[in-house]
Amino acid sequence: MEKIEIDKNSAVPLYLQLARQVEQQVEEGILAAGERLLSEVRMAEETGLSVGTVKKAYTWLQDRGVVQKVRGGGAYVQERLQKHGQGQAENPAAIVEEMFSKVMESGIPMNKLFLLAQQKLVSRFQEKQKICAALVECNIETLHSIAPVVESIPNLSVETYVLEDLLSGNRVISSRCNLAFISQSHYQEFIGYADAIRIPTETFALVESRETIARLATIPEGEPICILYRSAAFLKNVQRTLHFLGKTNQQICSGEEEMNEAIDKYCRQGLPLIIPPDYIEYASAWTLQVVARARKSKCRIIPMEYEIDQGSWMHMVEVAEKMDRQKENGEI
Repeated sequence: MEKIEIDKNSAVPLYLQLARQVEQQVEEGILAAGERLLSEVRMAEETGLSVGTVKKAYTWLQDRGVVQKVRGGGAYVQERLQKHGQGQAENPAAIVEEMFSKVMESGIPMNKLFLLAQQKLVSRFQEKQKICAALVECNIETLHSIAPVVESIPNLSVETYVLEDLLSGNRVISSRCNLAFISQSHYQEFIGYADAIRIPTETFALVESRETIARLATIPEGEPICILYRSAAFLKNVQRTLHFLGKTNQQICSGEEEMNEAIDKYCRQGLPLIIPPDYIEYASAWTLQVVARARKSKCRIIPMEYEIDQGSWMHMVEVAEKMDRQKENGEI
């Protein structure tokens, strides 16, 4: 992506300046289809705009079909229709008229023509439909970090759900979802719900990344550990991992809603800070300030990253491929 130039004295709204420059870079091929844009926070930092302004620009781009926003995965450049002639799309009515004229010349009866057209439309529609999976996890932080990985499976789209939201009735899995993926540790909690709504369910093993374990393991004994979190489930997972590693260090914990000022003080002293892996896209302004000050103080910042076990990943790919074949054959 080339540098974005924003004129804050211009009469053109700031969000529109940003959106049009991104759109222009897409049209000129500087940004390719499938390329991920900067996160809203990063783009705000690069352009000097507010996160809200960037969000408005990305929404404008999504409404025009320039980008596709993926929950937990950012915004990606979307493939656009090829243009013909002098930059104008060919008239759909003209295409249909030409098609019918040619078919009528062949002498095919009208009823057979309609039947063939209907079959072709259904076939083309089904070709473009992806398998949709409901990805379920107990905490939103981990969900955001693994969703783009799961969505990278060919012909698979993903909708994310927090387990507690489903079991409390606050959300319902969309009818678009053909199956559900849930971590093994929460299968027993979820399977009754899944059976009730008749959605096939597959499990996967979720483990801490090797980098995360290595960073946690090297925290000196007796040194207090700062933990920033949004969901109680995320904090519980962090504490369980620290216990597994034999870390009995004092823990200074703060949820974004509590805004514990003590954690800011300790981070300025250079103590290690554990944060959610998705904080850059979803953190509050207060959290971003704490992390920024921690970086200046040379604080060890440790994103608590999780990854899908390799064996589980291969199984998920196989399940998606099998279901895709079944959909092509009209079995589902």
